[in-house]
Amino acid sequence: MIGSLDPNPTVRGGGVEALKEGGVEVQLGLMDDECYSQMSHFMHWCSHRRPLVTLKASTDQNGRIDCDPSKPAKRFSSKSSLDLAQGMRADSMAILVGVQTVIRDDPALTVRGPDIGPRDPPLRVVVDPNNRIPEDCKLMTDGEARTLLIQSYDHDRTGDAPHVERLVITEKEIPIARLLDMLGDRGIQSLLVEGGADTWARFLSEGLVDRARLCVSPIDLGGDGPIFTGSELEKGGLYMDSFEESSGDRIEWWIKVP
Repeated sequence: MIGSLDPNPTVRGGGVEALKEGGVEVQLGLMDDECYSQMSHFMHWCSHRRPLVTLKASTDQNGRIDCDPSKPAKRFSSKSSLDLAQGMRADSMAILVGVQTVIRDDPALTVRGPDIGPRDPPLRVVVDPNNRIPEDCKLMTDGEARTLLIQSYDHDRTGDAPHVERLVITEKEIPIARLLDMLGDRGIQSLLVEGGADTWARFLSEGLVDRARLCVSPIDLGGDGPIFTGSELEKGGLYMDSFEESSGDRIEWWIKVP
């Protein structure tokens, strides 16, 4: 009994035919949906040669993703929601942010808490067309994981640490489809898009988000920071599949309309 055929066209069906030729009765498609769900990253990559894209966003009760930009950024999600976010990182082969997120938050984009086993930590990808990334930020200096900068033209690399790589896509606005093709060619099967609002908007406007997790906190950040709500996900072709409570936060799970 075979739950689902391998979507890889180079091997698809070979084992089935060998079994049948050996006189073995074969049943196909048992629990096919469950198999696809369990191996969704691999299945998607085999079918599209691009990573499955998950958008991860957190907002306050009014949809704000940040407080006043002139003030220091602050966390507002609950500890259990943050633990869930770390689990999503652990399940991803790459994590992507726009350069403004790096300038604003100086994130490490590493997995904290969950043990991801013997495999490599997620690749850290920064969309930075004009080389605005600070030279002393964590992504450029900590060596905790590989960092890949996506830029519009070549820059001096002599001062880069060994874990930093630069890749040039000669477009003023980095085409999201080309970026995903490049990551797919590198064998990246799952991509977690963590921010910020402009980066989410670009992925959504091109219909290239496959699923999303939206965490809504009961806290009011105040100020006039950028707004992001479920309506943006709906415009991007997603619908809310389910939701749950997490220590006061509302966690919404969105998936692409078939």
